[in-house]
Amino acid sequence: MFNPNNEMRLPLFLVLLMIFKNGISQPSIIPQQQYLFLKLKVLDTNTGQTLNGTLLRVYTRSKAQWIDSSIVKNGFVNFRLEKGQNYDIVGQLNGYLTVRINFNAACGQQEANKVFCASGITIENINRLPDNNNSVEASLSLKQVNLNEILSVEHINYDFDKWEIRRDAWEELNKLVQLLKDNPTIKIELGSHTDSRADETYNMILSQKRAEEAVKYLINRGGISKERLFAKGYGETQLLNQCKDFIPCSEKQHAINRRTEIKIVGYKVGQSQGIQRRGIPISGARN
Repeated sequence: MFNPNNEMRLPLFLVLLMIFKNGISQPSIIPQQQYLFLKLKVLDTNTGQTLNGTLLRVYTRSKAQWIDSSIVKNGFVNFRLEKGQNYDIVGQLNGYLTVRINFNAACGQQEANKVFCASGITIENINRLPDNNNSVEASLSLKQVNLNEILSVEHINYDFDKWEIRRDAWEELNKLVQLLKDNPTIKIELGSHTDSRADETYNMILSQKRAEEAVKYLINRGGISKERLFAKGYGETQLLNQCKDFIPCSEKQHAINRRTEIKIVGYKVGQSQGIQRRGIPISGARN
């Protein structure tokens, strides 16, 4: 005899059979976000004095806007940084060069023996916290603007009797581009030098060509206004070692003197500095 109730039970039976056969699916577990808690001090490069009032902004390499900011009070600021992100931190204080550092909180995921990678800051202490978080204490130094003082950008060197920019100088010149973009009110001189070989007049002309090539690089590749750049050749008048005329020296010793140095020759005091949202760290060893 036809029983309609049996017809209704069949789908439910099949559902139960499938559940027991395949198991009940569990909801996916979302990994808990892990953090680096950064306590950052800001100091004067020369005196070591705490620089209260410094504005710090945090950018991620993946976004075109700052995601956090703080003003230094009582000597330091605190930031909570997500592991897995790559950050730039920009420090700005009137009368000081704006500085950009890199804090790569994704580095630990790429290299098992590292918690993070950083350049431009001094790491003072690292502690492990619950839930695989970490606290980091570090310091950042700002350099006061001093006219005619040579900046701590690495020397830009040249081959013998050449004025073309070498490929190994591109990185340093790109850092200089970043420095100029982060400090839009400064003007700089690019002073180029030769070794003592050849006569003084020839070396003066050669050094001027070297300085002009460096200026062209900043304008053409970096987009820096030519009004902010001054090229000056010094020839062999400012040697860094004893390799004067008729003094026997190795090629390596002569190469030290073939360089371009950077110094600030103009600065608008009290004018607000613009900050480029994306960029590269200027200096500092990678930790």
